[in-house]
Amino acid sequence: MPGLESSFGEASARLRYPNAKILSSLIDALSGLLEEASFTITKDGVRAAGMDPAKVAYIEVLVPYANFMEYDVKEEGLTVGANLSSLTRALSGAKKNDLVTFLVNESNLLIKLEGTTPRTYLLPNLQVSSEAPEIRLEHTAHVKVISDAFRRALSDAGEFGDLVQLEATEDMFAVRAAVERRVEAKFLSGSASLVLLEVKERAVANYDFSYLDRVLSLAKVADSVDVQFKSDSPLELRFESPSGLQVRYVLAPSAGGAPAAERGAAERE
Repeated sequence: MPGLESSFGEASARLRYPNAKILSSLIDALSGLLEEASFTITKDGVRAAGMDPAKVAYIEVLVPYANFMEYDVKEEGLTVGANLSSLTRALSGAKKNDLVTFLVNESNLLIKLEGTTPRTYLLPNLQVSSEAPEIRLEHTAHVKVISDAFRRALSDAGEFGDLVQLEATEDMFAVRAAVERRVEAKFLSGSASLVLLEVKERAVANYDFSYLDRVLSLAKVADSVDVQFKSDSPLELRFESPSGLQVRYVLAPSAGGAPAAERGAAERE
């Protein structure tokens, strides 16, 4: 009986990536916001972008072509659509040194994991809308903080409520629980965990922790996180791995003590 790969037919694209664990973290972040995603394959790399149904958060991802061990694309701007839950299951349990190969044709996406136990999955190539808004923001605070420290600060704040408050002044950046304020992490200017602190004007804003929690796994693939915001305005996070993999995440602020998701639902009623 022929295997899935041998019966796949001619591929429009064949991509091979050296670290399935990193791709798993990326797909986890996307699946926290979107049910399906359209991936565009160009000479620069693989891109995906989308906004969650509540229009609270927006995410865009770029995996540069140079990150791939093999990058054979017969058609510039080729798109492949996938159900992210299925893609997450396919990459679940992936180890850091597992290789992953993607084959794409008009009808299907084949995923081959090469590790201790090789696995192959065949998913349908879905027609998914790839329209994404162009989001340009102005910020008064730009902070770059070590990823692990930022992830821990957000996780601790989320243990004490649904809202997390960020504050930036000329000499510090703080992450705290917004309501009871029973926990606070303060990064002082000059500290080892704070790489950059540029503040034009004091900024303070609250954000829904559940939406921040959906992208915390990305802190594992980046050494530091760019944090940009201004008072009561959207938050912009940028993650970039040493190899150049990039993620941009934009999150609407929470006003009046209500998590952003609840506020979005109320506005649609």
